[in-house]
Amino acid sequence: MNASRSDNLLRQQMLRWRDTDKVIRLPDMSIAPGESLGMMGLSGCGKSTWLRALLGESIGYARFTGELWVAGKEVSDLPIEQRGIGILLQDNPLFPHYSVRKNLAFALQRQGLSRTQQTAEIEQQLEAVGMAAAIDRLPGQLSGGQRARIGLLRTVMAAPALVLLDEPFSALDAERRVQVRDWTLAFLQQRGIASIIVSHDAEDLAAVTQQFNWPKEQN
Repeated sequence: MNASRSDNLLRQQMLRWRDTDKVIRLPDMSIAPGESLGMMGLSGCGKSTWLRALLGESIGYARFTGELWVAGKEVSDLPIEQRGIGILLQDNPLFPHYSVRKNLAFALQRQGLSRTQQTAEIEQQLEAVGMAAAIDRLPGQLSGGQRARIGLLRTVMAAPALVLLDEPFSALDAERRVQVRDWTLAFLQQRGIASIIVSHDAEDLAAVTQQFNWPKEQN
């Protein structure tokens, strides 16, 4: 596999279920900054478990092995906070009792910014996505599309090199789904952030840079 030192690489990946002899062998993958990789598979096949393993979570019912390189750095043995990976789940869990401002400030906690610097960064980022007026609103006061944008923005403001998206558009109606999908991919591409999107719906993956089908289980 040819790849630059800034690419995100996944090699020799294997997902093994602990209570069976079944394994999933995933293909090698290379995702350049700004590129998107889609993984298509049925609900319950193991896609979400794979994303959790890439993030670095401990999973009791499955074991994941393989090489994971993020922005040219091997991170397979590093804890979650040192991997440079962000994740956006399908239920888009913004803190419901926090304003947009406080939700985004949460992403900046580890960056050593003063409160003044945090405020400036939040205002700048909201302005960039056309949501400056929503800074003091609660998630319940936003539309589904607006919540999706704020959820992605919060993930990106933690400065990951790779973002994992687990069925990120499933809660949206058909028209808004396409709009948010296209906006999400363009947003990540413009910022040079690689992404992996998993879904059971081909429409969600229609515009990704490269696409894979979830492999069959093997003995």
